[in-house]
Amino acid sequence: MTVTVLRYHGEWDATSRENRALRFVEPYTKEMTSNLTLLYASTKYFSPSCAFHDTTNVTYRGAENITTWVRGLFSLCIAVGESEEQGNSPKYTVIGEFHGKYWFRGDGEPILAPRAVFFTIVASETEDGFDGLQFSELNLYWNTVLVKDEKVRRSRSRHE
Repeated sequence: MTVTVLRYHGEWDATSRENRALRFVEPYTKEMTSNLTLLYASTKYFSPSCAFHDTTNVTYRGAENITTWVRGLFSLCIAVGESEEQGNSPKYTVIGEFHGKYWFRGDGEPILAPRAVFFTIVASETEDGFDGLQFSELNLYWNTVLVKDEKVRRSRSRHE
């Protein structure tokens, strides 16, 4: 097994697109942030057997369930990636560090919170996978307490 570790910071560009896994994640993150209605087939990115683990210890299974749940979760900033090749079957793990913005009613300024997503990417199980790849597993980590505490703080300061 060959393991490649890639550290990439910055905008999507020709350098990031040289790596197959980053080339796979780029349109996904762009589509997630530009059109939250997800007009593409759920299996374009998620395999039918994909599992998505969130930070509340809930696991979403299957491309349709995951696609429904993930709307609005991601931003554009990818920070770290690593890839593995096992025989002729690709397997990539991309660790994305995202800066999420959350808007709440009555507050025009978003609350910023870091998120980390571990994407496991494998050869597509269906014909409509992007570039022959699909997610097989995702793990999402973000500090919900940070968002909640800031929302409460702002609410209190408006009422003082």
